[in-house]
Amino acid sequence: MPQNSPLPVHASRQGRRGTNRRPGANLYKLPIGLDLSGISVLEGVRAALASAVFLALNQWIGSQALLIAAVGAMITCFCDIGGSLRQRLPMLLTFTALGAATWAIFGLLRAAGLGVVLPCAGLAAFLFSMARAWGLRAQTIGNVLIVVLALAIDAPLTPDKALSFFLYFGVGGLWACLLTVLIWRIQPDRPAIQAVAAVWSAQAALAADLRDMLLRPGTSQADWDDHARGHRRAVRAHIEEARSIVSTSVRRRGLVSGRGIQALLLLEAADQLFGELIILSELLETATVPGVHAHAERMLRRLRPILLILGADHRPDIARLRQSLDRMAEEAPGSEQLNSLIGAIVDRLRITLRVVEGLEKPAPTAHPAPPDGGVWRTRIWGPLRDELTWRSAILRHAVRATVIVVPAIAITLHWWTPYSHWLTITLALTMQPFFAATWQRALERIGGTVLGAAIGGALAFFPQTPIVVGGLLFPLAVIGFSVRQVSYGAYIACLTPLIVLLFDIVEPGHSAFVVAGMRIFYTLVGGIVAVAACMLLWPSWEPFRLRRELRETFLAYARLAVAVLGNPGTSRAEGTEAARRAAGLANSNLEASLSRALQEPGRGKRAGLDKIIAADAILRRLGAALLATPHDASIRPILSGPGRAEWQTWLDEAFAALADGRSPSRPAPDAPASSTLQRVRRGIDVLSSDLATRGDEAPQAPL
Repeated sequence: MPQNSPLPVHASRQGRRGTNRRPGANLYKLPIGLDLSGISVLEGVRAALASAVFLALNQWIGSQALLIAAVGAMITCFCDIGGSLRQRLPMLLTFTALGAATWAIFGLLRAAGLGVVLPCAGLAAFLFSMARAWGLRAQTIGNVLIVVLALAIDAPLTPDKALSFFLYFGVGGLWACLLTVLIWRIQPDRPAIQAVAAVWSAQAALAADLRDMLLRPGTSQADWDDHARGHRRAVRAHIEEARSIVSTSVRRRGLVSGRGIQALLLLEAADQLFGELIILSELLETATVPGVHAHAERMLRRLRPILLILGADHRPDIARLRQSLDRMAEEAPGSEQLNSLIGAIVDRLRITLRVVEGLEKPAPTAHPAPPDGGVWRTRIWGPLRDELTWRSAILRHAVRATVIVVPAIAITLHWWTPYSHWLTITLALTMQPFFAATWQRALERIGGTVLGAAIGGALAFFPQTPIVVGGLLFPLAVIGFSVRQVSYGAYIACLTPLIVLLFDIVEPGHSAFVVAGMRIFYTLVGGIVAVAACMLLWPSWEPFRLRRELRETFLAYARLAVAVLGNPGTSRAEGTEAARRAAGLANSNLEASLSRALQEPGRGKRAGLDKIIAADAILRRLGAALLATPHDASIRPILSGPGRAEWQTWLDEAFAALADGRSPSRPAPDAPASSTLQRVRRGIDVLSSDLATRGDEAPQAPL
């Protein structure tokens, strides 16, 4: 790969836009594509039932209590990011209590004047922004609480009204929680099963793209790099997401849930198969034996539908799958290495089929769920304490949010209009700790708002009668919340027409065209201010974090090399699996950091970033070569003799030297020229030479 040129992307992939779940091969492009697999009609129906019931009743009764309950129910649904019931219900209940209290308290403070409400709002904005320290669910609650704050200070409340708002908001939130329990309690293991199915589907996409490259003439090294970057990070992200959901499900129900335990087994099988697919891509990229690609293409043609079936949400035909695996194993081998690997893949899938076959058998004997193991200091105070340093991007973000939100609240209260709270809401939901994330969120929110507002303005042509409005509310809510995981821009575009319609219910007498126009205006202003704030107020530029990620990746590969050579007989040893997972996560974190760095102003063309991109591609190939070492017959004498310890020591030292910004202090031991060990050695030489000749602007490898 050229070291000082932009990231090469094959022409067939130039137009592909990645998504948050599958970022794609091109790190220069924001992952704002549409992920249609994220559509969830159940989420839409739950949100529609939660709010539309109160709104429909309000159309006939005309009670403010029903409006507040509807707002509480809908905003509570905003906080739900999915997962198992054990994960989502406590967070929804927590938000219901905090949201009701926030509305009541700040409604009372609004009556005390700006001198009281502004300092309190600043403190609340800081605390809500710091919720990011406890993870994505807490972050979502913190963001939505700032939305509640912005709505609460629109009008002052008397003590009796504040109490009634607290109760009405709480009723709406509890109604949304009840619907969540009723809908997802029916199939408590479904989130875990769906998460594992997504892992198999992602691997099917990896296998399909690998086969496409074998069929495409003139496949280059850049194409192989794009394949690895475009699929391995996505599969690893799916595996880690599924691991979190499945482990939570098993902790909650213990061994009483046969499907939960089997989902865990299927996930582990998928993770091990992922390692073998990585080895397969390495062998195919470096294959020199005639006919290997043709044989592998036939194997991948059979493999992809098997993976798709294992990822489908229904019971597969086990007998037919076994026949396909038998045919895959019986076909003439392309080489000794490939034959060994295909045998390992077939064995792995046969074990998986035995797990799938047991899905309808009686569940194992019940045992108590294993203890969670968390304590207050570890789970609550520990993450917050770690972020209470100015080096923390989360702390700087919380301070930045406070500095921006307080003036926005002051402006909206001084020049109050029924629409002005949208400025504060846009700032709170657009501003992120990192510039790249803020830039992406601003583009998606502004674009989605413009499109959605145009659709919402068109609703003005419908007769504004209770029957028509009530008939539009439910489908709009279903559509808006169903696409939450498709993309943020699509979510905003589908949700804005609902907000335009709701505004006419809450504040009757406003033209839909005016409401749509004002929402566009405040969203545009808020998005611009959020982006400017991330550039000017204590920015956290990515290249400084990139140094740490690069160093951690080198160290993770050192551990992988030690683990592989410490278990030379197999690539499935427990230590090797753990090291492979850690190296994959480190590589994915490095690529995520690279992608953010490339979106920052004035940094996309820096030679140093291009060199780190090249280093990332080399590291992906080194990892695959290391995993393929047990299948390399040419180095079996080395692995069975004293040479194994020599290579193990040298690789550990070499990666550690790269992590410290140095070249290896001594040459590598001997190995056959075409062996995997020599490919690893050559990759380390390239990394050492490239990073040693970086310019003054290049991000340094050591901290």
